Amino acid sequence: MKKYLFILLSVSCAMLMSCGGDEPASPDNPEINWFDSIPADKKIIPPDVTPISGLNLETFPIIDGSDSTQPIRELLAATLLGGYPCIWGYWPGDGSNRLVMYSHLDKDEQILLRSKLKMNNTHPSYNNLIDGTVDLIICARESSEDEQNYALEKGVTLIEKPIANDSFAFLLNRANSVENLTHEQVVGIYTGQITNWKEVGGEDQPIKAFTRNRNSGSQEKMEKLVMQGTPMVDLPELRGGSMMSPYLSLETAPYGIAYSPYYYYLYMSDSTSKVKAISINGVPPASEYIRNKTYPYVSAVVAVIRSDTPADSYARKIFDYLTTPDGKKIIEASGYVAN
Repeated sequence: MKKYLFILLSVSCAMLMSCGGDEPASPDNPEINWFDSIPADKKIIPPDVTPISGLNLETFPIIDGSDSTQPIRELLAATLLGGYPCIWGYWPGDGSNRLVMYSHLDKDEQILLRSKLKMNNTHPSYNNLIDGTVDLIICARESSEDEQNYALEKGVTLIEKPIANDSFAFLLNRANSVENLTHEQVVGIYTGQITNWKEVGGEDQPIKAFTRNRNSGSQEKMEKLVMQGTPMVDLPELRGGSMMSPYLSLETAPYGIAYSPYYYYLYMSDSTSKVKAISINGVPPASEYIRNKTYPYVSAVVAVIRSDTPADSYARKIFDYLTTPDGKKIIEASGYVAN
């Protein structure tokens, strides 16, 4: 009987999970059906799709991308390489949740799989694609000006295609009584014109506004979707380097405000008990309002390849597959709203 293995991001790192019950569930314990013991909300069963002919572990392309699109990439591989279910689990690297397939692959196969599924964040992923070290990327935003300039410098043309939609959410500590901001109020906060929560219906407390680093997916979305060319106040001491830093900061800052892709908040942050996503212009950032685009900050998740990617390559085939009905099934199964 093959031993069931699951390895997240690196075969040298153990994935930590809480499965519940009186006795710890384990793949090594024959008395326990380990997968069945995991709560339903902690696993995703891959959809029934038509596979891509000839695609296997050896031919699977090297895919990179944003932190928040890791579940799409993992479920894509799990679905197309054997219909393996996936499990949500705690990733000790940064305290987030990640998705990982539950498969019968042996150790060497797992090592090969992990070499194909990269996760270098948005900006490095674009650069890796431009440099030709990865074949395809799935990112939470379109290319930035810096990345476009780098591609031009390298003589590379990128093909970007929307495959899903997400909302760009504003986050507060749950102790904050504010549940809604208008677009104008958000801009006012980040230009320094609004500095106290009482100015937007909250308590008489100073606003501590958190921002992200240049070229991060969140910062690019903030500047394009929200600020739309209006300069933000300079807050260098509040910048955070990882996707989890706004959440960790807000957990101890009852009067802070930050921003993040809503998908990451809902599925990956593990902070919803302490941090809330608020409405903008009276509309919450939930899936139904992403789908009908009544939430004001709906953003595209994109698949990207180089224009010189061969038409018969598996990178190109997966790129095309992602917007087919079967590809959309995988995206919807991950929790994203398919484009």
